[in-house]
Amino acid sequence: MAAELDFSPPEIPEPTFMEKVLHYGLFFGAIFQLICILAIILPIPKTHKMVSSF
Repeated sequence: MAAELDFSPPEIPEPTFMEKVLHYGLFFGAIFQLICILAIILPIPKTHKMVSSF
C-alpha cells in the first residue's frame, strides 16, 4: 500500500504567451494605479511665474 502513494509534486504546465502578457499587463497596470493614487495624495508644488505684458 505504501508503494501506491505518489508524493511527487503535480506537473504544472508552462504558461502560454497570452498568460505571460496578461500577467505582466496586470502587474504594470497595478503600478500605474499606485502612481496615480500617489499623484493625488502627494501634491506637487507649482511655481507661479509672473507674466509681464509689454
